[in-house]
Amino acid sequence: MIMVYRTCMILTLLMLVTISLPTHSLTYGYILDELRHVTIVAVSQLSNGSYIGVSADLYVRVACPGSGHVYVETLPLSEIDLQASTRIAALVASSIANISFYSCDFYASIKSDSPIIGGPSASGVTAVAFAAALLRLPLNESIVMTGMVLPDGSVGPVGGLKYKLDAAVSRGAKMFLVPYGQTKDTIYRIVSQRIGPSVITRVIPETIDLISYGAQLNVSVVPIANIFEALEIFTNHMYKVTPTTSSLPNKLSNIYAALKNIQYEWIFNLSNKIIAIVNESKAVEDKALSSLSGYSSIYVRNTLQNIDSNINSLRIQAESLVSAEKLYAASSLYFQALIYAYQRLYLLKAIVDGAFISKEINIINNSIYDIINYIHRYHIENGMDTARLSIVINTLDRAYEALIYLNRTLTSQYIDSISQYLALASARIYTAWLWSTLLDKYPYIGSEIPTDDLNRMALYISTLSQNIYTYIIAFSSSIQIPGDMLSEAMFRYSLLTKVDNTLDRLALGISSISYMHLILTSLFLQDYSSAIEALNKTISTSLSLPDSILPIDIPLYIEMAKTFESYSQTQLTMLSRLSIILSIYRILSTELRQPQQLYTKIDGERTTTITIKERNIVTTTITITTFIEQPHTITVTTTIATPILRDHINLRDVAIILIMAIVITMAIIWMMFRTKLASL
Repeated sequence: MIMVYRTCMILTLLMLVTISLPTHSLTYGYILDELRHVTIVAVSQLSNGSYIGVSADLYVRVACPGSGHVYVETLPLSEIDLQASTRIAALVASSIANISFYSCDFYASIKSDSPIIGGPSASGVTAVAFAAALLRLPLNESIVMTGMVLPDGSVGPVGGLKYKLDAAVSRGAKMFLVPYGQTKDTIYRIVSQRIGPSVITRVIPETIDLISYGAQLNVSVVPIANIFEALEIFTNHMYKVTPTTSSLPNKLSNIYAALKNIQYEWIFNLSNKIIAIVNESKAVEDKALSSLSGYSSIYVRNTLQNIDSNINSLRIQAESLVSAEKLYAASSLYFQALIYAYQRLYLLKAIVDGAFISKEINIINNSIYDIINYIHRYHIENGMDTARLSIVINTLDRAYEALIYLNRTLTSQYIDSISQYLALASARIYTAWLWSTLLDKYPYIGSEIPTDDLNRMALYISTLSQNIYTYIIAFSSSIQIPGDMLSEAMFRYSLLTKVDNTLDRLALGISSISYMHLILTSLFLQDYSSAIEALNKTISTSLSLPDSILPIDIPLYIEMAKTFESYSQTQLTMLSRLSIILSIYRILSTELRQPQQLYTKIDGERTTTITIKERNIVTTTITITTFIEQPHTITVTTTIATPILRDHINLRDVAIILIMAIVITMAIIWMMFRTKLASL
């Protein structure tokens, strides 16, 4: 009888625990604790001012579950803070693995025997190491890489490549990965020549072909465009992105179709605005010209003639693009024509009225802040969703660009240049207003973006801007930077340091990084074509990855880039901006899928499976598809370790279940005891 009682009690407990735990007391999380090591290379400055390449060891650890913390240790201390670039590396790695950044913690430790010039040039390989840890893939430690990771996963140009290659060779590297287009490097040699009693010292630039130089040292120099390519090489092709583009054309077409009527409305408004401004200027033209004489009269008449010629030419080109249904590109040309129309008006009015400039500056300034404040109010009253975030970013970007042009009028001395800056500001604020109307007109509503996610993203983008800016300034003393590029980046970065609003920081941060990318390209690349090609490859890869939603400016900027591909500077800045916005959407969309559960599906023949401490080691050619609402396919061709799900038991629920089991068991025993008594 005692055995019967015990058996009943055990069966009851097992039944209750088995039934209750899966539905009430289990939560699932991504469990991981992985370490990776890679060699990094940097530049060190000697006491005589010359440079040499040095190497260091980078150790990374990724621990999940976590909270999105990033810890950085450098021994010895770096001259430039690495926190921002390491955080971006972790964000990019999380995006590649399709895992929430905030579900893990990231650790990076850099140990070197020599002081190094700090900077973001090791952030690319840091992203590779983090991604390999997240995906549990081994790294080939005979490969060394340099390059700055940007938020879109592209690898930005860096300096000191010849010295870094020397350092890689000293560590036994067999392959050296460099940013796309940087297969040549310029070094500067100090040459002293004695002429009589005097010694003349000169700095001689020398261009090094890194591929040929590497071949002499038995090292393959390979250019890579983005972290996706780098990770594939580092893992000996175990990692490979399988593009999922079947639905992309439809998504882009749907967005463009939703904007088609709105773009026609923009074109109509821009065209009418140009006509109105030109007519207004003609009303004061005779009065202005009659007040001039001599050279001033000839100069203004020639200026007006050139302006009119440009307006007519731009309008003809725009009409041709409208006929070809390249509507956003047409809008861009109408915008340029509007600048000339405003310049015509402001030049003539400034001649007629000496107080006109100061009054117009105040009017434009008020218009700029009206737009900015409208966006702030809209965010407070309506929140933010994925469909409208890019509208807000584009609106604020144009408003702050107008403010930059307006500020330049304060440092200009000549009436024609002041008129031109005023015209740029007025035309820009008009296009900012056009973009702002999309907030109410765009027919789709996206997923709501939590304020905390926006705040964090703005912080990461703005701190990365600071990091890249510091890196550029560090090189500016030895390499000449084109003044116009530097001023464009500095104006935007300066505004970024002064604003507090999250959306302002996000818009200005994206704009700053885009112009800084242009500077980096000018500093370290021979031409823009390589950088443009690299960005196109990164954008293509990003678009091929599964995403729930695309920013609405994607098809617009793609059209612009294709239409104006002969304007390399404009195209590079535009593509850089587009790629960053696309990556921000991907990161945000990953976070919006919280709370998430990661599942693994193994497709294909599995030849050998060994279980070691809850980790499945699969050896064969397989395809793993991870599902976090959207599939992300990775092709693996060797031994891998698949992610697992571990059960976390809620102790409070278990205690309740045990109490219930004891009560039920005691009741069963009591009933059996009473039955036994009755039978006696």
